[in-house]
Amino acid sequence: MTMATGTILFLDDDHVVRIARAVLANEADAQWLRAYFAPETPDFAPLVEASRGITRADGIRIESGGGVDPREFDPDVVVFRRGEMRADQIDGCTRLKLIQRLGERAEGIDLDAAKRRGVAVSCLPRRTLAFTAEHALLLMLALGKKVTQCDRLVRCADVPASPGVDGVAYNWIGLDGLSGLHGKTLGVIGLGEVGTLVVRLARAFGMNVIYTRRKPLDAAGEAAIGATYDTLEGLLTRADFVSLHAANLPENRAMMSRSQFESMRPHAYFVNTSRGGLVDEDALYEALAAKRIAGAGLDVHAFEPRAATDRFCALDNVILTPHVAGGSRSGLLPELRVLLDNCRAAFGGATTFAHQIA
Repeated sequence: MTMATGTILFLDDDHVVRIARAVLANEADAQWLRAYFAPETPDFAPLVEASRGITRADGIRIESGGGVDPREFDPDVVVFRRGEMRADQIDGCTRLKLIQRLGERAEGIDLDAAKRRGVAVSCLPRRTLAFTAEHALLLMLALGKKVTQCDRLVRCADVPASPGVDGVAYNWIGLDGLSGLHGKTLGVIGLGEVGTLVVRLARAFGMNVIYTRRKPLDAAGEAAIGATYDTLEGLLTRADFVSLHAANLPENRAMMSRSQFESMRPHAYFVNTSRGGLVDEDALYEALAAKRIAGAGLDVHAFEPRAATDRFCALDNVILTPHVAGGSRSGLLPELRVLLDNCRAAFGGATTFAHQIA
């Protein structure tokens, strides 16, 4: 039997693309992979089936490396979540059939060069990222409307029986400071895929949105998403809600520290669905305990799991969720199934692919 030939190159080492790479390298039973999904026990059989004929055991080279020049490998397929494919790189990969991005944006891919060379480009929207954006808005709504306090007091508060007015007893637990999102200003720190999705959702709620990132969008880009740029310092002094979506890079560690929380408005809320290490939790705790900011919603934490005896658990102005913003981790599997189906189609001579944009 003739072995397949060709190369699939993974340009980055993101944890999600690492799963696809493991399947293609015939390592679906690796202990680290099972540990990654724990406590869930996902069924990898659909991924194994989708990779049929294009695995390392089938003769396909599976290569990877952050920051590598793809021309060194002359791949048939390039896969990445964060990275770029410039015109010179596309032109220099003579066997290239498919550029597969795990994410819906084509930023960093020279689409004109791909079209000229007849290279397909697929940008796969990720439902798990949409879930994360939803969770950020969920935390904002829950904070502004004091949902956890409402639920607890309705269940436990000892209030005198009263018919109210016309049978309506408005706010019988006596909470003050209730608000919502409409007309409020949201500051988004980091404008990657999740940050952009948060902007989109926030605009639908009638929020004014400002953002900060290393390189501001041009006027057309800002108009397209309905947000305007400000520096981090400016954003913190203006926003009613601050949502953190910066990349988990060493230079961003503890980027939200004491001076940043001191810059926020006293009535503002802080939300983090990105990574716990981006926040100085000592500084955040001090700001919450002293009521220098109104509250926080945290799905990610400096140390996970967070113990029930942790100091944050005693605060009444913080909402804590256990790193579930993206939904079930098994939700990654359908995304990866599409990615692997596209890779297999490329080796089969296909010219059209799922989520193809060029």
